[in-house]
Amino acid sequence: MDISFYTAGVGAKAQQAKMDVLGNNMANVNTAGYKRQSAGFVDLLYSNIREPEATDTQLKVGSGTRMEKTDIKFTSSGLQSTDNPTDYAITGEGFFAVQDPANNQIYYTRDGSFQSSLRADGEFYLVTGGGQLVLDKEVQPIKLGKDNAGTEKLPGIFDFQLKDGMLLQGNNLFSPVAKNGPPILMEDAQPTSGYLEMSNAEVGDEMVKLIETQRAYSMNLKMIQTADQIEEIINNLR
Repeated sequence: MDISFYTAGVGAKAQQAKMDVLGNNMANVNTAGYKRQSAGFVDLLYSNIREPEATDTQLKVGSGTRMEKTDIKFTSSGLQSTDNPTDYAITGEGFFAVQDPANNQIYYTRDGSFQSSLRADGEFYLVTGGGQLVLDKEVQPIKLGKDNAGTEKLPGIFDFQLKDGMLLQGNNLFSPVAKNGPPILMEDAQPTSGYLEMSNAEVGDEMVKLIETQRAYSMNLKMIQTADQIEEIINNLR
């Protein structure tokens, strides 16, 4: 197969994957605590044009690119007042810790749109929209009392020495990997009640990137079309 077909094909596929990432960012511009994502690309193999393979030469031809990873931008965003006492926002670094009652797995999130939930023990607990229990500084679920009268305990704020590579688990939840290290309790950090952190994705920025990506995608398709026309001309000459 002509290398131009392959190069343009994998290029179009990579740009399509990037459009999916940008589309997800645009869909979450109004999601509290959402952190925008960006696509990371790597070059595919290069081949020598004239010299034998493994020879160090400047005359090479590449075979395209592929999307290797999706980076998460953990930059802070502005706060929005909600007047809801169960909403919390973090100013600066850190995450809320939440626990899935189904498997006791602890996740971390910047989305503080919490609510009260009556559990099987007859107590009201502070939970996320997905039903995960919000944890305090002692990594214990926060009870609101049987009459749902509120609590003096605040959600704990935890951070990691390194955030790169945290796994996105969906619903604005992240889980750390080995290189992130253990969670560090931020003793002096206080969440702000009655506020939510807004998404750090902006429609204008994402739209500009989407237009650039669409043009790159179209150019890859044009490259496939041109390569096909060249092949057709060559075949007709035989």
